[in-house]
Parts: sequence; structure tokens; C-alpha cells
Amino acid sequence: MTSANTPDQSILFTNIRILDSTGSDPYEGEVLVEGERIAEVRKGTGDLPREGARVIDGQGKFLMSGLCDAHTHFSWVNSADLPGLGTMGVEEHTLLCARSAQTYIDSGYTMCVGAAAAKPRLDVVIRNAINAGQIPGPRYLANCQEIAVTGGALVKGITAFADGPEEMRKAVRRNVDLGADLVKLSMSGEEITGNQHAEDNYFSDEETLAAVTEAHRRGLRVCSHARSGESVKMSLRNGVDIIYHASFTDASTRSPRNYQLLPGV
Repeated sequence: MTSANTPDQSILFTNIRILDSTGSDPYEGEVLVEGERIAEVRKGTGDLPREGARVIDGQGKFLMSGLCDAHTHFSWVNSADLPGLGTMGVEEHTLLCARSAQTYIDSGYTMCVGAAAAKPRLDVVIRNAINAGQIPGPRYLANCQEIAVTGGALVKGITAFADGPEEMRKAVRRNVDLGADLVKLSMSGEEITGNQHAEDNYFSDEETLAAVTEAHRRGLRVCSHARSGESVKMSLRNGVDIIYHASFTDASTRSPRNYQLLPGV
């Protein structure tokens, strides 16, 4: 998140009701921000230092910590259908992604995790621009296109393809080369496509393990589109960091004791 504050500036929010995201009830208090960090949160009024600080009277309104969206698609925007994301001009698409980033920060999201980009470098370019202070936006973990096997793409025009362990390793290395923070595996179907069913499973254990091992070796997290029960189990067995959807889980899926991580994880 970009900020107009310099590192030595302080802002004191007073006369506010604080929602501190711990699960406790809101309470009246004050929040001291130094530079870009919350320095102190305290109940009551008048105890935090005011000297040299910009004091903002919240007039009894709520103040809460920033939100996090753990499944963000900055680039899945402004198209009548999903295939249109692949044919949209990259210049227009980049501008729309920048607008998405600003919408998130304006809506209180200070952290976002990229869950796949419609074009290889869109997420990376937007993340870099945010970090450089060129555009407003949340702190962001950038992804590239989601990776699918032949016959398993949800939307072909916005997908990278890999078959077998060695191609999975190469696909991960492409993400590393492009500067991504994450790898996305498209492991199961999705009913909104009309032909790829949510209970379908497309990956093998060998492919999943190869992608995860290579990603972790290079410092990247791995997330999976996993609606089917088998894709969830495969993600767990092979050390996937973030599992999206998990629509068709069963008792065994919900019990980590029933999994054995494969060698190399």
C-alpha cells in the first residue's frame, strides 16, 4: 500500500470505535500510526502521545485493520465472458488491472493474494508499480496464468499448459523468470465453464509433486483450483500451500491425520 506519510510522521486516530480483527467486540480507543505501521492500539482516550503527531478526530466512527483478499484476480475484469479476457488488448487490460488495484485499496483491502492472471505478466507489472509508488493499491503477491494439463483448462485463452513432471517444472520456472510470487495449478473442473465439471480431476500426483517441489525450491508458494475431492486430497498430499474452493470434501479430506506427504515435500 502506498502512503503519503514519511517514515518519521505520526498520525493519531482518536474518538473512534476500534474493530481490531481479533474477534473481540468493538471498543472506544485510539490508534497511533508511525510512518506506514500501526505503532500502538489503546483503549480509552488521551494516553497516547500527541506531540508532533497529526491528530484525526474519528467522530465516533469505526476504524478497523486492513482486509485481506486471499483469492484475487486483478485481471479478470470488464469482459462479457471469460474467453474475452484472453483476446483483450494487453494495453487496455493493464489499465483495467490498475483500476482494480485502486478499487481494492479504496475498499479497505490492504493485502491481496493473486490467484492467477489472465496474461502472463499482468500481476507482476501491477505489483511492481504498486511497490514503486506509481499507482495506488494493496500489498500484493503476484501470480501468472494458471497452469493446466491438456484437456483440463477452464479457459484456454488465459491458461498456461504443462503435461508431466518435467513440463510442470518448466512452467514453474517460467513463473520464477517472470517475477511471480506464486504458482497456480488448475487441478479440477468448474461448472461455470459449461463443460468442465467441478468433480473432475485432471492432475496426477507426479505432476503436482513436481510443481510443488520446484516452486518451494525457488521460494514460491503454490495454490490450487481444487473443487473435486480427489484434487483436494492430492493438494494436501503434495504440500500445496493454498487450496481454493474445496467444494467436494469428505470426512477423510477434512482430517489431516489421513494424509501422508509424498517424498520430496
